[in-house]
Amino acid sequence: MKRSALRKLLAALLALALCLGLAACGEKPQESAPVSPESTPGTEPTEVPGDEDMPPQPVEAGIYVPYVTGDEDFIRGTDVSSLLVVLNSGARFKDWDGNSLGESVEENGAGFMKLLHEAGCNWVRLRVWNDPYDKDSHGYGGGNNDLQSAVTMGKWATDAGMRVLIDFHYSDFWADPSRQLVPKAWEGMDIDAKAEALGQFTADSLKTLLDAGVDVGMVQVGNETTVGICGETEWPNMLKLYNAGCDAVHAAGDILTCVHMESPQSADFDSIAQHLTDGGVKFDVFATSYYPQWHGSMEDMAAKLKGVADKFGVKVMVAETRAPYTADDGDGSNSNAPAEYAISPQGQALEYAEVAKAVHDIGDAGIGLFYWENAWIPVRNISNLTGAERDAAIEENRRIWDECGSGWASSYAQDYDPNAANGGYGGPDMNNKAMFDFDGKPLESLNVFKYMMTGTTGYADHIVDVPTTSLELTMGDAVELPSTLEVGRLSGKRETVPVTWQDTSYATTDGPGYWEVKGWVDDDGQKVWTFTYGTVKRPALPSLLPNGGFESGDEGYTVENWPGDGINDLSSNAGNVHEGSWCLHFWKDSAFEGAVTTTTVSLEPGTYTFSLYGQGGDMGDHDTYIFVKTPDGSETKEPFELDGYLNWQQPAIEFTLAEAGDVTLGVSVSAGAGAWGAFDDWALSKAD
Repeated sequence: MKRSALRKLLAALLALALCLGLAACGEKPQESAPVSPESTPGTEPTEVPGDEDMPPQPVEAGIYVPYVTGDEDFIRGTDVSSLLVVLNSGARFKDWDGNSLGESVEENGAGFMKLLHEAGCNWVRLRVWNDPYDKDSHGYGGGNNDLQSAVTMGKWATDAGMRVLIDFHYSDFWADPSRQLVPKAWEGMDIDAKAEALGQFTADSLKTLLDAGVDVGMVQVGNETTVGICGETEWPNMLKLYNAGCDAVHAAGDILTCVHMESPQSADFDSIAQHLTDGGVKFDVFATSYYPQWHGSMEDMAAKLKGVADKFGVKVMVAETRAPYTADDGDGSNSNAPAEYAISPQGQALEYAEVAKAVHDIGDAGIGLFYWENAWIPVRNISNLTGAERDAAIEENRRIWDECGSGWASSYAQDYDPNAANGGYGGPDMNNKAMFDFDGKPLESLNVFKYMMTGTTGYADHIVDVPTTSLELTMGDAVELPSTLEVGRLSGKRETVPVTWQDTSYATTDGPGYWEVKGWVDDDGQKVWTFTYGTVKRPALPSLLPNGGFESGDEGYTVENWPGDGINDLSSNAGNVHEGSWCLHFWKDSAFEGAVTTTTVSLEPGTYTFSLYGQGGDMGDHDTYIFVKTPDGSETKEPFELDGYLNWQQPAIEFTLAEAGDVTLGVSVSAGAGAWGAFDDWALSKAD
């Protein structure tokens, strides 16, 4: 029998039984008033009697969320590790009506956790770094997540009724697939001493947390450790560290131990779990990060977790996932918005719920998931500012990020992690992926934690898929974008709807370049939160530089006094690369001057254009320009600014040769301490 039919039958039988019972008591059955759930956040579901697997009646809401499970123990969690530094930076969270949850850090933090729990969240995740400060007590940023910050936030969460997962990175700063740095205090230790130190740090930290009253229910022994842990990359040494950590957790009480991996699209989870098991590691939970835009299909991820659960008898979960709700930048950190779902609160909630369903459908071993950093909002909202006021607000944000640690990395982190700048030095790059708007007011996606336990009716046919439009134009063409787009609705139906585009006149100038054009579609008469991006490309003429993208290393270039990685394969940190796998990178903690030039290029008479792409920031007092040296000994310069991570600039110089001769092309940078950036895709084109 179909579930819907079964539900109707059970409801009818219950009604009949109720009528018979009332009649036996001599009472006339009363007609029940129709249930009309409110559409405001917090609507409680009307339970339907019957099988425990049968979903309750969906609540009405402004977004659609599918039913996942009614199991109260299923982890519906979120990482909020940035919360304390965001509050210390002056930001404040609000309730559903826009009222502050409290003016002091303590009041607002406690109010935030209560709001989170009321939205259905039952676990929070907090990272812990060993010593995220330099010798002068300047924080490295990224939350400055020392043990005391975990105690403070963990107590707020516990008092609100939630359990806590402690995520030990066993590093003084970020630990992830690109870096597993040893804490400063453990540098130079042999593996046995390091394992002892790791076990003691784990035990001491948990004692502090538990003595403070934090309800620690699970501990991660390492963060995204597929390629190594705490500076160790060989299995014999890694196993000693895993064992030391897990043994310390189990000795602390009834707490689950978790090992955390990533890259389910490529990592061999079965082999990793086998190594851990053969090495005697007593892990209870095997977790992975899962970001749909990077980590392959949800089905493949879930199948790999299920394989580990079935073979090794452990629980499995997703430790990190997230999605943007807007493509806008709220604080000047040039927030990016990679997404497989609609860029909206609707898409954000749907991504979380569908990952939750994939984990739940594994079976009893699938215990839940955590959203990553849903509280990392701007410390100052600059989205509605323009001109000098906007520039001043961004500079103030940069000062606060550095001072309070509320950006991805502070300038002080680079002594410990020289590559800190390569992933977003300064701003958090996360604010458009929170579940709160730029001013701290909750989005309806925050309710996904409880909505997934009932399902919602929402907009039954809401637009959830708006395609990306990509157009390639020839030199001088005007930008012509389509007046309609084919969209997908929740029902699976696809239809053509009108689309409104922002002004595109700025993209009509001659020359190569890329422009992102924002647009929107109407959904039932209302502008949806989803923003569509059309990428307009003006291709350059064929380049006369055979190695313009540095894919053959330094072939064809001369490097003079250049800081940082120079011409290098930085594909492991794709943010520095415009296209391909190589680029020209720079960074230095002190002021510097440097230049990179092409070797001599022989040209025929004619008019040429030299251009390149550059991105970077924190240039200080600087002089940055591209240049062309022609056969007559003259030099033409074109200054330009680097003003943010992934904010690619494309300076260009047009020059004319009356006679054939040799030219030299280059870029020169003279900048202050801490300047960073990259150049890529040099091009030299001859006009027809």
